[in-house]
Amino acid sequence: MVGAGAMLAGCGSSSASGSASVSGSTSASASASASGSASAASSGPSIVANDEMEELNTVLLGKDSKIACIIVANQRGYYTDEKLTVNTQVVSGGFPEAMPMLSDGTVDVLPFGSIPTCTYVGQGDDLVIFGGTVTNGSEAIVPIEMKDSYKKAEDFKGKKIACFRMETGHMVTKSWLRKEGLKIGDKPEDVDNGDADVAFILLESMMAEVTAVENGEVDMCFVNSGQGYVAIQDGVTAVAFQPQELIGHEFPCCRQSTNRAAFEEKKSQLLKFEIANIRAMYDIANDKEGVIKDIMEYSGQPEDYVEAITYGKDDYVAAMQFEMDPRTSDVYAFYGDMVDNGDIEDTNKDLILEHMDSTIYKAALDTLIARGENADFYKGLLAKYEKNNTMGV
Repeated sequence: MVGAGAMLAGCGSSSASGSASVSGSTSASASASASGSASAASSGPSIVANDEMEELNTVLLGKDSKIACIIVANQRGYYTDEKLTVNTQVVSGGFPEAMPMLSDGTVDVLPFGSIPTCTYVGQGDDLVIFGGTVTNGSEAIVPIEMKDSYKKAEDFKGKKIACFRMETGHMVTKSWLRKEGLKIGDKPEDVDNGDADVAFILLESMMAEVTAVENGEVDMCFVNSGQGYVAIQDGVTAVAFQPQELIGHEFPCCRQSTNRAAFEEKKSQLLKFEIANIRAMYDIANDKEGVIKDIMEYSGQPEDYVEAITYGKDDYVAAMQFEMDPRTSDVYAFYGDMVDNGDIEDTNKDLILEHMDSTIYKAALDTLIARGENADFYKGLLAKYEKNNTMGV
C-alpha cells in the first residue's frame, strides 16, 4: 500500500464558483423509525477524533471520478489537516477483488457500491455502511426518437431492457414497476411469449448495453458513472429519464462501507475521513473551476466529460449527487428492493438494520459546525441528515 498523498498529487484550489450536484436541502424533522429501530437522528455515543496522526486503509476501483469528494479531499490536503494518512490500494479486478479485502480486514474502507455490500450482508458478512459517495447516478438510455416516451409504468409494457448487475437504477425501477402491477421477466422471450410485461436482461457491461440499444436489440438500458453522457455523444441515443424522476424518491448508489472490526476500533480515523470528505463537498458546491481541475488531474479524463458528469453541461443533466450522507432510510428501502427482486436469498429485510450507521457522519457534521467556518452549509446537510437517517445503529 502507498500513502494517498503519494498517489494523488496535490492541486491548489480556485475561487471560481459553480452549482454542483451536491445536496444541501434544509428540510428537517425525522420520521418514525420502522421495525422498532431507534432513530439514528437521536444523539448517540460521543465520537471524538484523536489528536495524533492516524492511518486508514482504503481500496479503490481504478480511477473512477465518482469518488469526487475523496479526490478533492486528497488533492487539497484535507486528510493531512485532519491528522489522517489515507493509504490506498487500487485494484483492477473490481468488486470480486475488493470485497474479500474489505470483509477480511485487509482494508478498512471501500467507497464504491451498495449492491456488493448488501449482497455480502445478506450472505452473513459483518459489514457496516457508514457513509455515502453518490446518491442516484443512474440514467435510462433509449433511441433518441423515444426519449420522451417513458412517463408512467404502463409505458414500459412490452419493453426489453438491458442492465448489468452492479447498477442500482435498474433495480429500483424494476421494483417500482412490480409494485405498479407489471409482471417482470428476465429474458426477451418472456415478453415475446406474453409471460411478462417487461424483461430486464443482464448483459456483461455498460458498453454492451448501449450497443444493444443502438442495434435495436433492446428498447432501453441503464448505465451509471456518467456513462450516459458518453452514450449520447453520437446523437443516436438519448437519456430518457433518471429513475428518481419516475419512482418518486432518491436512492443510494455508491456507499462507504467498512468491516465490523474497523468500525469498532477505528472510529477516530473514520471520523477524520468523513470530516475531510465533507469539507470537499463544500468545495464541490462552491469551486467549480478548481474541482474540475482536481478531478481531471486525478482521473486523466477530459474537461468536457468531468464538467458534464460533475455539474452538468449544456442540455445534459448530471445524474450523480456527490454526498457523504449514509441515507440509512434509503439503504433500508433499497435492501428491501433487492430482496423483492430475488437478488438476496435471505428474505429478512430487517437484517440490514444492524449493518448501517449514521453516527460517524453526524459527528463529522457536528464537528464542522462547531468550528464555525462555512457552518451554514453544514447546517443544511444536518437538516437533510435528520430526514434521511431514521434507521440503523
